[in-house]
Amino acid sequence: MEMKNYLIPFDRVLGKVLKKITLWNFVALLFLLSAVVFVRFVPLTSLGWSDEIVEWSFAWMIFVGTAALWRDNEHFSVQWLPNKLKGKTTGRMLGIFVEILSIFFLAVMTYYGSILMISAHDRSPILELPRHIWYLCIPLAGLIMIGYSLRNLLRHWKQ
Repeated sequence: MEMKNYLIPFDRVLGKVLKKITLWNFVALLFLLSAVVFVRFVPLTSLGWSDEIVEWSFAWMIFVGTAALWRDNEHFSVQWLPNKLKGKTTGRMLGIFVEILSIFFLAVMTYYGSILMISAHDRSPILELPRHIWYLCIPLAGLIMIGYSLRNLLRHWKQ
């Protein structure tokens, strides 16, 4: 089943945004961690504040990057059994079962990620940033992955 025509532009933009956010966070991590290592050998300044940005960038890179992989079905998966059952009714049922399990897991992750985000009332010690910014990536990525799992479920159902 193909996506509705009005969803295709949104899907393309979302895919680009997910990949750019992931790339920006990776580049930030690369530069910050390189600077921290450099400053250990050449003590020009203190980069104590960098720990907070590293935590934030790492969390966002992981969760948003996972959503980008989920969108394109490029995440790690063992394909031996699905390939053996491809084209058969049992293969279709396996795909439906796996997507339902994925949606259940992602719903739990999104729910508890939302609770974690909402309950984070403190601020980071050095930069004074609200901590819920760190945890927003969990429910956001979870909702995106649920959307793409529903898409995959519909594809398996229509086969």
